[in-house]
Amino acid sequence: MEKIDVHVYGDRYPLRAERRELTEKAAKDVDGTMRLYAEQAPTFEPVKLAVLSAISFAEKKIELEEEMASLKQKLATLNVLIGQNLQ
Repeated sequence: MEKIDVHVYGDRYPLRAERRELTEKAAKDVDGTMRLYAEQAPTFEPVKLAVLSAISFAEKKIELEEEMASLKQKLATLNVLIGQNLQ
């Protein structure tokens, strides 16, 4: 693990990162999402922008998990069909 600094919405956060590039990209994405929400709701406090951003990222994560589960099921079905055709 390496120590890095990331900047999100004007604040510096010292972090330990296993994958520096991934952590930096994640911080950039969070910063961008918070700034997007700030444009839409300029009176919101940073903590509220952070919560909205966290919910947005959680929704995306859940959508990707559901898509991955669906793809795994389709792959399992294809494997069964391939196995049946090889017999």
